[in-house]
Amino acid sequence: MTTPQIPNKLRQRLSELLCTQHVLIGEDLKNFSLTQAAVDEGVDLLLWPDVSDTRVDIDLTAVQERQKEYALWHLRMKNALRQVLVSLDAAAIPVIVLRGLSLSTTLYADARQRPQSDIDLIFKPKHVLQAKQVLWDAGFRVDSVYANIFNRGDIQLDIHAEPLGIERIQAWAYLTPLRAVDFFTHAQEGELLGEKTLLVHPRVNLPYLCFHAMKHSFERLIWLYDIALLSKQIEADGLWDEVLKGIQEYRLERPCFYALSYAQKYLGGVVPDAIMVKLCPDMGWAERRLFAKYMNHDIVPYLAERLFARMQPDFKHRLKFWRETIYPRYEIRQQMANGGCVKCSFIRKRLKQLFKVFAWPFRKGLAVFKK
Repeated sequence: MTTPQIPNKLRQRLSELLCTQHVLIGEDLKNFSLTQAAVDEGVDLLLWPDVSDTRVDIDLTAVQERQKEYALWHLRMKNALRQVLVSLDAAAIPVIVLRGLSLSTTLYADARQRPQSDIDLIFKPKHVLQAKQVLWDAGFRVDSVYANIFNRGDIQLDIHAEPLGIERIQAWAYLTPLRAVDFFTHAQEGELLGEKTLLVHPRVNLPYLCFHAMKHSFERLIWLYDIALLSKQIEADGLWDEVLKGIQEYRLERPCFYALSYAQKYLGGVVPDAIMVKLCPDMGWAERRLFAKYMNHDIVPYLAERLFARMQPDFKHRLKFWRETIYPRYEIRQQMANGGCVKCSFIRKRLKQLFKVFAWPFRKGLAVFKK
């Protein structure tokens, strides 16, 4: 007998709201767990109502403060990015803005509705050192722990020479041939925030966003909502055939199938059925169960690692992937310690992760029993 799946009710409700009215009202706003989940999932600014709506019977002080606080933060982020783009253009260094402000500006009706904590920039490898000098001249300083993060006050820039994070886990290099050069090969000149920059083409951007969301086990709803909005834009522009070629070229059918399946079913994404058929990976029994849980609104622990292992080309590479994932290189463990004891911090982190793995099915089983 198959154990019934208990969906993540909070994520399910947030998905329903995103797909319909885009507003939290009445009992939803009084539900602290739901409003906190909206913040954690990155969709609270999309779902909070107009603060002038007096029909909502709730103290909106916290809502107003959150909206004002983020509006100011968003303005500061935009001003910082403008300055960076101007400086890089003057130095003739091509740059592409990843995720964050790039998506909020091009996909959202109000860019302030899409939160971001930092600014991700990708450069051609040959331009990275020169770009870092430009950022230094603009007042940004290298982070004490991460060599590719630059800070100016609380504004943070994350510098990428490749988009996947291969410097952390080298086995990721075997998942896909997608590299920085592909972003620039398929980019076109345009403007962002009124300044000259390169805009990445959907044939690269969509598979990259799906890979990024899977890399984090789809744990934030805002990433899936980005993909839903981009799918609508691709449909409107008639680009699905070209985007499919990109997905297949980069061997990212599995991340795209997972992300687009949820986006299409729950978030208003638009994907032709023929495209979904071509993206559907060959799933065994275990993966079909994982996919069912994911599609039932569950945030499955370590879904990324389980799926990335399946994407490795052979058993030898799977072993290498798991070894690097479970026990990464010293410099990565040092970053995980964030200035503390490397050995102690690593052991504590792994113990917490093991507890999470074993606690998750126990909680699900308890939920079934109570029901």
